[in-house]
Amino acid sequence: MGFDIVAFTSRGAALALKLLELYPSSCVTVPMKYCSGEMQHLECLHNWTQANFQTGRTLVFIGAVAIAIRVVAPFLEDKTTDAAVICIDECGENVIPLLCGHIGGANQTARKLAKDLGAHVIITTATDLNNTFAVDEWASRSNCVISNSSVIKHISSALLDKKEVGFRSNFPVIGELPPGITDNREAEFGIEIALKSTNPFPVTLSIIPRIIVAGIGCRRGVPYEVLEEKLFKTLKQFDIPVEAVGLIATIDLKSNESGLLALRDKLNTGFVDFSAEELMQAQGEFEYSEIVLSITGTDNVCQRAVVCAGAKLFTGKIAEDGMSVALGALDWTVDFRENGFQENDFQEHAG
Repeated sequence: MGFDIVAFTSRGAALALKLLELYPSSCVTVPMKYCSGEMQHLECLHNWTQANFQTGRTLVFIGAVAIAIRVVAPFLEDKTTDAAVICIDECGENVIPLLCGHIGGANQTARKLAKDLGAHVIITTATDLNNTFAVDEWASRSNCVISNSSVIKHISSALLDKKEVGFRSNFPVIGELPPGITDNREAEFGIEIALKSTNPFPVTLSIIPRIIVAGIGCRRGVPYEVLEEKLFKTLKQFDIPVEAVGLIATIDLKSNESGLLALRDKLNTGFVDFSAEELMQAQGEFEYSEIVLSITGTDNVCQRAVVCAGAKLFTGKIAEDGMSVALGALDWTVDFRENGFQENDFQEHAG
């Protein structure tokens, strides 16, 4: 775990250095006069925020809340994609998640920071304060995406008002449902977990698990636009939403292929590559190519990569325009106990 940390005073810089020791993969930026060790020089706070707002890491401001609010405001777009933002006072007494508390994980991260620093965590989201299931936080923890985020507020409001929220899943469920979530199919508000939503409730929150592995092989230099177009075409052919793709798998020869890396970044997926030897050890029936074998050392990249990534193939090899695609799905279960809501999760860390 690492953060992009910025501080403005000598005391704040000292606290930032402490955080760097606790989280070595973090990046700390402070004014030049406070720089030491691996710290970076802060030249322009606006530029620092703009650059780091795109990294996908949590931004930690050590200083006044007002500074953080003013500087991040121009970059806010959507709660599902904005960076998580946390503010810590320079004395290290209070840790305050400001932005993306649930989907971005700022609330959970703030709790950890507060515990590590011996500080108070100040949580303001209503579901946390009322010990109520936060569906968006659970979805984020469970590697799922919410396709209609505007409905989150309706589900949260219904739970806070003690209304029943229905539940439907196309995947096995382990353990009990969180308080307030029921199997009442007649409920006005409901949650559906499926690759393809059927909107079973008048107001349905649609959650898509990111369980699809896209195995991709390609010639050198295939443009990102071609890779995207062919992948999307394949997904549409099998009625799979793009949001369900959680991992791109390929051969290690393509680990630095610019088009594949751009596709990974665009879809915000994981990325894994395997050696030819590893691919050849995959068990199953795969479409054989003498040409691919002579070039890469394996007779099939896309299908074998899916299996090596732990997924079950459900397509053949689909080859076109210098690339090949195969799709597979990971086994997945809905587990509220381990991945999301815990009965004492919020009370235990209250500060």
